[in-house]
Amino acid sequence: MTALHFDRSWEDAIIAPELPIEDAISKLDKAGTGALVLRTPEGRLVGILTDGDIRRAILRGVSLEEPTRSIAKLDPLTAGPAISSNDALCLMVEHQIDHLPIVDKEGIFRSLLLRKDLAAEEGLSKTAGELLPKVTVSPDLPVVAAMARLDEAGTGALALCSPDGKLIGILTDGDIRRAVLRGVSLEEPSRSIANLDPITAEGRVSATDALRLMTERDINQLPVVDRDGVLTQFLLRRDLAQENRLDVSAVIMAGGFGKRLLPLTEQIPKPMLPIGDRPLLERTIEQLRRSGIQEVNLTTHYLPEHIVEHFGDGEAFGVRLSYSREDHPLGTAGGLRQGSRPAGPFLVLNGDVLTGASFERMLHYHRENAAELTVGVRKYEVKVPFGVVESEDARVTGLQEKPALSFLINAGIYVLEPVVYDLIPEDTYFDMTDLIQKMLSDNRSVVSFPIIEYWLDVGRHEDYQQAQEDVRNGRI
Repeated sequence: MTALHFDRSWEDAIIAPELPIEDAISKLDKAGTGALVLRTPEGRLVGILTDGDIRRAILRGVSLEEPTRSIAKLDPLTAGPAISSNDALCLMVEHQIDHLPIVDKEGIFRSLLLRKDLAAEEGLSKTAGELLPKVTVSPDLPVVAAMARLDEAGTGALALCSPDGKLIGILTDGDIRRAVLRGVSLEEPSRSIANLDPITAEGRVSATDALRLMTERDINQLPVVDRDGVLTQFLLRRDLAQENRLDVSAVIMAGGFGKRLLPLTEQIPKPMLPIGDRPLLERTIEQLRRSGIQEVNLTTHYLPEHIVEHFGDGEAFGVRLSYSREDHPLGTAGGLRQGSRPAGPFLVLNGDVLTGASFERMLHYHRENAAELTVGVRKYEVKVPFGVVESEDARVTGLQEKPALSFLINAGIYVLEPVVYDLIPEDTYFDMTDLIQKMLSDNRSVVSFPIIEYWLDVGRHEDYQQAQEDVRNGRI
């Protein structure tokens, strides 16, 4: 039995106050906490740096070479080690913060509480505890009786436990179906067809870590045991995913020709090019599913059969897929009119973008700014290899030695309100840039959301090779 321990180490989330912002961005992406802890070598808390701090700094044009302390909150709210989970959650709600550093009396950093974990666990602990009597059965229970018990529990799996509560194995509905096909007698004991070496978690596990583990191992149930192997909780992926569900749909623009990637795209559409062991589009759909997005529409044009044959209705990939086929190219915005008008905000992504952007944070940002359209942007620097001379007529007024010019570029990720759908002309070539320009001309609300997570536009051969290398190195 493989037990994974979740006494979380915060080393990935701890940085020196003088670390450049650019390095902190990479650190934050790896930590997955939404914030980093600024700490002295002696362990004292200096401040908290959130992804929001970084995004605001980028929009202000702050150099990414500046130290993180220059943009961090240096007087964050903290709590002592004795605070309860409920009190910590109430404190974060009251002060509208998502991260609470725990420090001792000497100001030494001990841990970091995440609001998303506490909020999910508040209801999860009770639900998981209530499940135990329903899912716990004897390993010797006949398969036929286990079938009835499984139907009653509605959990998709049962926990086989000894009389003293120790976990022996897991019996899923899939195990039973396979046994029936093999002709196994239904009078056989459940242990004979169960998984006697299931993945488990030991000790306290956060909702975020549990969902991440179940997604990575492709399992739908996670038993939690104590040090003695006694079952303490039985977590269901459906419960965790529900906490993570976003009430938005998504549209992936997957109809481009990919001419810059010829000859790779002669027989296959660009979004279906393999990145590592899977097509690029499959990675994007997986990320949407992990974000809790259930409804996804794919706009297609070039070689659409490759996409439809691979994904079907999306059930095998954990989403519900629909398709909008363009008979002729309609641009990056025009294709949106091929589908039905969304009932609420919807996410739009270019099919050739590979990213680890937080769709949840982007949606929150969109709503926080009361935007009608939010465009994801990426900081892009061009280093001039020469000294730049500034002058007024013949008089030299300044000199910059090899300056770096900084721009915010369109990252091909958007959040739109339904009203924006009505601004797109029907059956007309219309790009997102045309839509944004139209909205700006009409003085409508358009905001930018800096993408600080991994991002790559897989549009050229060198970009495609970079994506393969990033997969090999674990950056994706």
